[in-house]
Amino acid sequence: MGRIFKTTALMGLTLVLGALSSSPVKAADPVRGGGPFGLGVEVGYPGNWGVVGNLWIDYVNSLQPAVKFDGGGNAILQLDYLWHNYHILRPQSGALPFYIGLGGDLTLVNPASIGIRVPIGLSYIFGRHTPLDIYAQIVPTLWLSTNHSEFDCYGEVGARIYP
Repeated sequence: MGRIFKTTALMGLTLVLGALSSSPVKAADPVRGGGPFGLGVEVGYPGNWGVVGNLWIDYVNSLQPAVKFDGGGNAILQLDYLWHNYHILRPQSGALPFYIGLGGDLTLVNPASIGIRVPIGLSYIFGRHTPLDIYAQIVPTLWLSTNHSEFDCYGEVGARIYP
């Protein structure tokens, strides 16, 4: 059952994110040379690895959906709203925005649980001819389920390409 769910979740995320990236609405594009939507891979807890996207709403705001997987085939669905500040660090090439956000986790194992997340991180957006970003973030999270609640803080790193 875990393999079927993982395949279905990946196909669903691909379809939704593909529809969003082909939207006629033109967002401000901080990733020069690519579009407003990026797709890539993320490693870190919860889960071991996952597929992550980033959809720029404008130059400083974005949505970051992800589907993460643990070693047992269970999926964790994530969605974050991120706000980026480009004025704290200014590299000679590319951009290095600090960001903070608010989001949620949803696990569908028994018992199901939700998490309230606050991602805090740095993203390096490459220069004009490389439509790629890499990032590292820490994520304080409050997990809530029917039988307990728990506070956790974990790290994630990832990279996305913007076609």
